[in-house]
Amino acid sequence: MKYGPPLAKPRQYPYTLEVLESQANRKLLNEYKGDNKQWLAVLEQLLAPNPQMIDLQPEVQWYMRPYLLDFLIELHQSFRLQPATLFLCINIIDRYCAKRIVFKRHYQLVGCTALWIAGKYEDKKLRVPTLRELAIMCRHAYDEEMFVQMEMHILATLEWLISHPLLEECLHLAIAESGVVGAHSTPCKYNRPKQGHVLDSLLLKVSAVTAVGRFFCELALYDRYFLTVPASLVAITANLLACSMLGVLAAASNLRTLLALNSVLDSLAGHCEEENRAPLVAGAFLLGLDKTSLNQVRKIALMLLLQTTSLLEVLQRKYDALGVIPVLHNYTNKHSLLVKAVIDHSATILADDPSALASSEVARVADALLLIGHDDLKPPSVFGCAGAGTNPAAAASTTTLPLTPPSASQSLVFSHHASSSAQTTPILYGTLGQFVLAYSPMPSSDPAWSLPLVPKGH
Repeated sequence: MKYGPPLAKPRQYPYTLEVLESQANRKLLNEYKGDNKQWLAVLEQLLAPNPQMIDLQPEVQWYMRPYLLDFLIELHQSFRLQPATLFLCINIIDRYCAKRIVFKRHYQLVGCTALWIAGKYEDKKLRVPTLRELAIMCRHAYDEEMFVQMEMHILATLEWLISHPLLEECLHLAIAESGVVGAHSTPCKYNRPKQGHVLDSLLLKVSAVTAVGRFFCELALYDRYFLTVPASLVAITANLLACSMLGVLAAASNLRTLLALNSVLDSLAGHCEEENRAPLVAGAFLLGLDKTSLNQVRKIALMLLLQTTSLLEVLQRKYDALGVIPVLHNYTNKHSLLVKAVIDHSATILADDPSALASSEVARVADALLLIGHDDLKPPSVFGCAGAGTNPAAAASTTTLPLTPPSASQSLVFSHHASSSAQTTPILYGTLGQFVLAYSPMPSSDPAWSLPLVPKGH
């Protein structure tokens, strides 16, 4: 026998009230949009980790980084933490290792403690791992008291400055600024649009772009090079690559518009000295948009594509369940000439001199990958196997890709329930097959889908 008052069925949230609240929220955010981006630009310059200081670590080496990242990603998955928690955790590790000497036996302790701090900063209290759970995950290599001591040491070293423009935040900013999300398309949280609604395809497109972009952001955590460039540029490039692979032209069109506007502003401000001008925030470019940042975007795109040739099992298993890996397989097989050109010129891409990349033909390959190439560009000479009269760069920018919409939700991997508090972007409920049928038919009969990614050296 149950005691107490009967359980009342929760009432449905009024749709009109939710729309009014969404519109008011959008107006409030737009009022502080410029100030928020300016503050993010200040934080990105102030709190960026220094990889050259990490090079001076006596015991911790760069080859150990993938092992720690794989462990933290699995730990992050098991606790179903927010995506921003993982990026904040890695940022805390990098900033701490750039200021303090870390012994090899304490490297895992620093990583788990950073995840603990990031969880308390970004996630709900119920999802933050406890000290006992952290000790069990580390197989009792460290006592619970050691996590508390390391937490105080990390916070004191960072001077309690945890806020930083993370890759997750910059990715959402890049998606919003690039026009992938409509200006009047604030998603509803309680009242989901019905199947076939106008917002139905919009939310699915945003979810797909977010998932592929987040994959590239996590892929950038593994290599040292991505610590030498601003996080906002990495997120912008991830968004451009995601839109290119999914056939969404909004991001590339927005970048061309920003470049045209930037050239006009430079001509108007030509009388000012360049060193006396502060960089203006242009869209999602927090540190300004110029030729240097454009060349950095090109190199980041080529570096990310090189990273996909040797995916680690943890990252591949995580995003295979979300439908991102099939998109990558499809793109690399449909544009094998572009991928082969990138791999063949990996020495030029890995060179430290950015001017060498800008003056080479590989820069045009990057433009073709990002769909930002101009129509008057000549065919890149790196495509030696291309037939006469063909332009692979133009073909890459005009070919309609058979889309495979992944989901940006973590519930497909971590939970069997329809709803999960770990959702950070709007999704549509259903299986992965339903996503595919709703967005675009996937050619399951195409033999290219079963082919592996282009290996290194080919």
